[in-house]
Amino acid sequence: MEEEGSRRRPSDAVLCECSVLAARRTTRSRSKAIVVNPRTSSQRRFRRFIESIVRKVFDNQRKSPRDNVSAASATQIQADVTPTKSAHLAELNVVSPPKRTASAPASRLNVNGTLDSNGNYGRKTASQSDLNYSSELSVAAPTRHAIPELDLTFDNYNDEQYRPTPKPAPVISRPLPPKPQAPKEPIYYPQGKPVPQLQNDTALRRVCEVFRSFPNQKCTLDNMAAVCEAAGLPMYWKMPVFLAITNDEDRPATQVDFTSWWKAMTSVAHDESARFVYTLTMGSRSYLQPEDFYEMLMDIIHTHPGLAFYRDATEFHDKYCQVVMTRIFWNDAHSWSGKLTTDRLRKGGVLQAIRNLQFDDDINKSLRYFSYEHFYVVYCKFWEIDSDHDLKISSNDLAQHAGSALVPMVVDRIFSGAVCTNPNRGQPVEEIGLAEFTQFLLAEEDKTHPTSIEYWFRILDLDGDGFVTLYDMELFHTQVQRKLANEGIDSMAFPDVACQLIDMLNIPGGASSFRLSDLKKSSLRGRFINTFVNWRKFFAQETNEGSESPRIEDEGGQELTEWDRYCIEEYEAMMEDDQADAETISLNLEEDDGRSSLAYHDVL
Repeated sequence: MEEEGSRRRPSDAVLCECSVLAARRTTRSRSKAIVVNPRTSSQRRFRRFIESIVRKVFDNQRKSPRDNVSAASATQIQADVTPTKSAHLAELNVVSPPKRTASAPASRLNVNGTLDSNGNYGRKTASQSDLNYSSELSVAAPTRHAIPELDLTFDNYNDEQYRPTPKPAPVISRPLPPKPQAPKEPIYYPQGKPVPQLQNDTALRRVCEVFRSFPNQKCTLDNMAAVCEAAGLPMYWKMPVFLAITNDEDRPATQVDFTSWWKAMTSVAHDESARFVYTLTMGSRSYLQPEDFYEMLMDIIHTHPGLAFYRDATEFHDKYCQVVMTRIFWNDAHSWSGKLTTDRLRKGGVLQAIRNLQFDDDINKSLRYFSYEHFYVVYCKFWEIDSDHDLKISSNDLAQHAGSALVPMVVDRIFSGAVCTNPNRGQPVEEIGLAEFTQFLLAEEDKTHPTSIEYWFRILDLDGDGFVTLYDMELFHTQVQRKLANEGIDSMAFPDVACQLIDMLNIPGGASSFRLSDLKKSSLRGRFINTFVNWRKFFAQETNEGSESPRIEDEGGQELTEWDRYCIEEYEAMMEDDQADAETISLNLEEDDGRSSLAYHDVL
């Protein structure tokens, strides 16, 4: 009955029972002979049972993705069957695998529960006995019936298909060495971005060929235009370059002079702005001063076709140079130090204007710098208020400008040194010259220019703290109201005017003071400044409020500035006056001639 029950019992139930029995026998020895019932059928069943267990162990080891030996496959199985009351029931003793050590990981156990020298599970060169279980399965005959021992060593399973695949050596990922990177170029080049040396050498070779074509390979000022063209320099650099290569000596220039100067200049100056500063200062400074332009401007007067009519008027050459130098620094320097740095020169437009002079014979097209008509307007305005014609004007002379349109407080601030660019800036002056008057006229007629805004802010900032308060504004506007009252014109009270002024600047929170940045941001900055400076313009803008001046464009389609429109109107008016004066003079001469002839006939 027990045999039949065991036959019907499923295999998993047998495994569970065997596991329970094996857990109770953990203290028994590992190698004991298994005594089974002498019945042949029981032996076959037991053999098949053991074979199925071993087959499952090897299959699990072979199918593992990481070749890790599970706890069941790494467990050393030792089965002992001892004679009991139920002879056919066998007990299995399951012994835990050896403990994991640092030199012998659990995933490297062989079938004997040990590791080989390489740490692999099993060895190809091992003998067949190495793959046998240490638990020998044998049959011990009882005393009455002698049964031969049953050797259940599983040599048939020494096959490659049951040997687990050796675990590959772990791949150690090491970070790649950093790729060599080119050194980063600096963002800012004070002297310009360096150019290839080949480019400088090529220009030097062209200049050397030009020098060989000159008599005795020497160059005078008349030949410097060809030298500048070969070197890639603007033509009107010829005077500064000639003075630089000859060290301002009165002699011709040689090829050796130019070569030494060119190599020294190109080694430190790399773009047009840096080379222009190096040439005009002969390498002594990194900025320009107004007098550095004098020699070049004199050469333009003597060589430019647009100023041919002006060459004989030598007494006015210095005046033209002063006005042009003042306009260059007014438009490009953006500083009250009297210095034009390389960076500001690079951002300005004077270099391009100098280059354009060689392509245009009309000097008046250079509106921002070299226009003769603009110089003529400035000098005529200066001559009108210079009462004694000593080329110096006092505060009384300046007060007569534009029909005494300036308030006295503005005149006093101009002579206080607040807007002077000379080394004595901030010190009161008694007289101003043509250069200072040119600055005043540029600021007065174009109050939208950035430098003009700074000019008038310095005038209005009485204490120089960077803020113009309502107190400062009231002082200036009170004098404007006084001028209007003298002309019989009524004006609003200052509190009402102050509300409009705050709205013009659009100051957040309605502050009672403003800064220079606030004034530059306002689109009505010109109207704002006229409220404190020029009472005639203030009255005109109040009576013509809402009307806009017509847009006037030049030949290139660009809108003319307020200064350009002012010069056009004044120059045309001056030409009409000169023409009327010329006609009057001619009529007087004709009358004089008629009287002379009549008297002559009477005498006869």
